[in-house]
Amino acid sequence: MLPEGEPRVIADIRDALIIREGGLFLLTDTDGSIPLNNDSGFGLYHNDTRYLSGWDLSLIGVEPIVLLSTAEMGFAEEQVMINPELINERGETLPNGSLEIRRQRVLDQGFLESVRLTNFALVPLTLTLQYQFDADFADIFELRGIRRKRRAQLLTPRLHPDAVTFAYRGLDDVAREVSIQFRRKPDLLDRHRAVFHLNIEPGKAEEIGVAIAVDRPAGAGTGSTRQSILSLRESHSRWKESSTQVLTSNELFNAALDRSIADLRMLWTERGPDLSYISAGVPWYDTLFGRDSALAAMMTLALKPQLARDVLRCLTRLQGKVMDPAREEEPGKIVHEVRQSEMANTGEVVFGRYYGSVDSTPLFVLLAAEYYRWTGDLELMQELQSAINAALVWMERYGDLGGDGYLEYAKKTPRGLDNQGWKDSWDGIVDEEGNPLGPPIALVEVQGYMYAAKKGIADVYEALGDPERARQLREEAITLRRRINADFWMPEGYYALALDADKKPARVVTSNAGQLLWSGVPSQARARRQIDRTMRNDMFSGWGMRTISSSARRYNPMGYHLGTIWPHDNALIMAGFKRYGAEAELNEIATAICDAAFAFPYYRLPELFSGSPRSAHHAPVPYPVACRPQAFAAATLPSMLTSILGLVPDAPHGRLYVVRPRLPFWLDFVRLSGLRVGEGTVDLIYHRRGSRTVVELIGKTSPVELVQTRRWPWR
Repeated sequence: MLPEGEPRVIADIRDALIIREGGLFLLTDTDGSIPLNNDSGFGLYHNDTRYLSGWDLSLIGVEPIVLLSTAEMGFAEEQVMINPELINERGETLPNGSLEIRRQRVLDQGFLESVRLTNFALVPLTLTLQYQFDADFADIFELRGIRRKRRAQLLTPRLHPDAVTFAYRGLDDVAREVSIQFRRKPDLLDRHRAVFHLNIEPGKAEEIGVAIAVDRPAGAGTGSTRQSILSLRESHSRWKESSTQVLTSNELFNAALDRSIADLRMLWTERGPDLSYISAGVPWYDTLFGRDSALAAMMTLALKPQLARDVLRCLTRLQGKVMDPAREEEPGKIVHEVRQSEMANTGEVVFGRYYGSVDSTPLFVLLAAEYYRWTGDLELMQELQSAINAALVWMERYGDLGGDGYLEYAKKTPRGLDNQGWKDSWDGIVDEEGNPLGPPIALVEVQGYMYAAKKGIADVYEALGDPERARQLREEAITLRRRINADFWMPEGYYALALDADKKPARVVTSNAGQLLWSGVPSQARARRQIDRTMRNDMFSGWGMRTISSSARRYNPMGYHLGTIWPHDNALIMAGFKRYGAEAELNEIATAICDAAFAFPYYRLPELFSGSPRSAHHAPVPYPVACRPQAFAAATLPSMLTSILGLVPDAPHGRLYVVRPRLPFWLDFVRLSGLRVGEGTVDLIYHRRGSRTVVELIGKTSPVELVQTRRWPWR
């Protein structure tokens, strides 16, 4: 292990296998192992703590050949290995492939693993199988490179005839334990090793099972590995079946969309009443982030509006109540992130319950408005009314630092985030010279979020019987829209990234301005110019839209927010393009993003990838430490499909608008079954006929009127 206090910076997890279920996740190398003393962050995690830091299976004297290693299910892994050619102790040759080693593991209230060794040779096989293991209880922030002044001591492991328990009492006085229990008693067991001597007859198999419990008694609540896999597969299937069913003519797209839905299920976290959320991403952000949960829920409303309902309740429960500068908490403010690790609990990092986000609050209000448009669920709006009121008051009283009607941020604690929009890296917001902008900073897309939130939630207040508040919000939105167009628009034909402390615009071409289109702030003429500027080659790489122009001084195709491509960013830009009638450009970006998804393992879009131009090799360059799965990225294809199909709901008035649908060349048809609008569902089928896309209503369970139109309904 590294010396105490020595920082560890993880540089590359591109090939890591990742599975997650129920608040646990496992990060392993390509062979499914957690190498001892690894510096890549491999391990078994819970609550931002690495419990198991070593888990290595070997055959003493034999280096197996790995034929298959997959984590495609999302909650389970499988490795299949065979032996190389061997000479046994009697001088007999054991041909290559005579021994099959099949390892299956699953996360189901713990970590279950079974290893089945099958002898396909004509002679008995005598083998020694060895597990090596360790637990360091390292904090996720420690693993990401934050140096700790001190650390509590690991307790002496407790040894039992068939089990080992590692324990740690942290500086936060929380006891953490991980217990390893073998289903079969090892021939040798010490604190870091288990050895099994096996003699396998021809045609026979031997199996070794292990149950690893995190903060539970060894073996508690755990069945067999196979039973757990079958049970979870059924659970995941039911979850998918409760969503809108989508079938298209493109099998690759079907697979990629199915992966997106599976990833959302993989990230879904239930922590008790009104505490369910979409985890932001594995491995670094496996917790609640207000922005991420709100946006991911909003982007998937057409597929699963129940996510939005639960996320709204969760964010309401954690909404700011008091003034606490150390956490940047303020009344009505929506939480940025919640952590439960040792360093968060002790205050070594500020992120235990941290509110340093300028956009979580308007996105919460916008999510409520959009959820209401899809469902007409006035009962939930009544339940949330005080929380929505508080969020609106926060925007006016606390979020407007300059008193000029804009949402701005400046960190209130030295340990807080320098940047508090979605580009929240320290260097993510720069001016045209490449220098970090000085706070307070007003981001262009955040003003758009606030505009759309006020405009959308006004309809909710109208329905709740408060027409005066609705009128006031609409007037505020109109004024805000006028001011954004006056202060952020650049004569060169694009919207500035932000205004700095002196209200000087940052004249940098970025994707933030593309997101502004999503909110509906630009006029038609300015939207057209912004779209044209966004589609130039310095922004569009061929794989998607970069976060910043390649002609900008700080551009770096591998810069976290300074030139990479974020799928969710592209999805919001596509939604903006749709709003302003730029279907051709929308389909061009959609094609690029889908091509990227098809190139990544399991058709899974990662958190981000390189902004390098598309080359003849037809493979996007991975970002070395991107989260996968990640909530934003998992929501990208559902959001993109909603835009392509032109779905705009008005459930309170019993209508579903279909606005200028245009299928891209790689989709001949799309069928939606069980699309929820209000209290009922509709079934639609889209056909591409030449340059036209035809839509048919083929079934419904409520009196929803299908309105096909060329105009956006919410101008």
